[in-house]
Amino acid sequence: MSSRILFITLATLLFLSSFTAATIENLDEREPSSNYTVTPSFDTEIGPVNKNVDALAAYSFDSNMQHNNTSISFDVSQTRLENSTRIISSFGERKIGSKNAAEASLFIKDEMEKAGLQVSLDNFSARVRTRDFNYWNVSGTNVVGIKEGKALKDEIILVTAHYDSRIIVHPESGLKDIFDSEIRKPYLWPVWSDTYICESANGTGADDNAGGVACMLELARVLQNESFDRTIYFIAFSGEEYNLLGSQAWVEAHPELKDDIVAVINVDSIGNEPLYVEYLPQNAWLKSVLENEARDLGIKIQCDIPDYSNFIHPLIGGDHEIFWESDIPAVAICHHNGRNFHKLSDTVDNIDFSIVRNVSVLTAKSLIYLASPYENQAPFVNVSNPEVSGASFELLYNVSDPEATIDIFFDNQSLGNLQSGRNFSLPEGKHTIKVLATDCYGNRGSDSINIVNEEKQNRSFELSDQEIKYCGGKYIIGYPENSVDSNRTLYYYLDGFGPLDTGGFLVLTPCSHNLKIWSEDENGVLFMENETSDFNKYSMEMIEINNPIADRKNPLLFLSCLFAILAVIAFYEKLIKKSFLGQKDSEVKKK
Repeated sequence: MSSRILFITLATLLFLSSFTAATIENLDEREPSSNYTVTPSFDTEIGPVNKNVDALAAYSFDSNMQHNNTSISFDVSQTRLENSTRIISSFGERKIGSKNAAEASLFIKDEMEKAGLQVSLDNFSARVRTRDFNYWNVSGTNVVGIKEGKALKDEIILVTAHYDSRIIVHPESGLKDIFDSEIRKPYLWPVWSDTYICESANGTGADDNAGGVACMLELARVLQNESFDRTIYFIAFSGEEYNLLGSQAWVEAHPELKDDIVAVINVDSIGNEPLYVEYLPQNAWLKSVLENEARDLGIKIQCDIPDYSNFIHPLIGGDHEIFWESDIPAVAICHHNGRNFHKLSDTVDNIDFSIVRNVSVLTAKSLIYLASPYENQAPFVNVSNPEVSGASFELLYNVSDPEATIDIFFDNQSLGNLQSGRNFSLPEGKHTIKVLATDCYGNRGSDSINIVNEEKQNRSFELSDQEIKYCGGKYIIGYPENSVDSNRTLYYYLDGFGPLDTGGFLVLTPCSHNLKIWSEDENGVLFMENETSDFNKYSMEMIEINNPIADRKNPLLFLSCLFAILAVIAFYEKLIKKSFLGQKDSEVKKK
């Protein structure tokens, strides 16, 4: 009797779990309804949500910068910023491909359309790898709003922010054994190498990054009646928390726009202090735009290049880095006060909206400066054809604008700012060297030469096992200024070209690279380390969607296995019972 009851109970549970799983799957993978409307639990009209919002809730600024629009006034509303952040946060955790993310994307689309933008929902598919080399298929949606320019409409400025969110829980919370590696975030930062993603939590991701999206939407609103020379794209990316999937998909889907994109401003986590502008030395001109505007506004902001003084390390932190990898100028505005990042405590109540307002004003002012430049004449660049002697040559070039940011490309590989007049060695063969100069408005000029070296490099190095072995990271690597031993000088060669300046960054092209690092001690003795790594970029794939990361764990498989195990147990129980009764009957007969 007990076995029958057990089977009936399990069959009922199996049916209910199948129905529930199908319901969840249909909700998460459904196409968003085109007539979707937001119904928040608070007033969305422009009025104080927080009674403490003072007169500074609306910020008005008359711009008198040097640009074609001699005076542009805009009104950034702190109350609108808070309202939009609350609405986006109210959808809950917005992991890529989920129902919550779909509904958030529709809200963003509606707000962009209200601001007069040409809006599209760009769907993408990708295959991601978890740390234990499992692969999952995911789908997401980027929301793209375009404000077309006038005189320079083929030149593009991007303002970006990711709208997805994620909850990460430390193993000490007890969830380690439940939420294991198959639902990990791919390529977790080293500092989070032992943390796990929590599928059951429902965090709001207010600061990271509903506030950033609210900022972007507010910019589109306050500038909707203005016209600009350059075209402006407002893009809300999905999949940032899964290794920057949305931005990678968009860049790979639009290779024709690469040379047209003048600058990217990525807004990510702006609700606390201290504020930073993250940039590469190759994009110093763009950093200076925001730095100068912040100074004029009296906004405290630090311009930050990550510290790689001790080791080479990959950068994996935000959507702006996908543009770095494609040699597209980009900066990020963010804060490093991450006490609430990826936690349930990342709520609207923990955001300082006066800071969000300040960032919005700063970004709007910078956007106006970039979108209608006062000058549109590219710097003139001239590179001299050098004489090659013994695999060595002198790099000589002239640039008309002495303030321009310089980036040297060796066979399409960015090497940063290498000064004219320096001697370099290069590997055997034919090579192309390009000098790119960018002025303070984003106007770019360049010149290239072809150079042939018919001799092999003739250098001998004394290898030392005691030298530190430096290794490359993802596609962007920084290398240190000083050796651990202060009496040594470090030299860097990439694919045989060098020496490169210390303390710089390399944006690697997708192929196999050889990074050679050697040092010279105080006695002139050379030591060398050699690291070769394969840096093939992952390419997005259009695939059939099966999205276990986006959906909650389907209990059907677990219950099916449990049912099978219990069925086997019941079968053997019945078999043993039958055998026991048969044995008992046999004993009775013998008696």
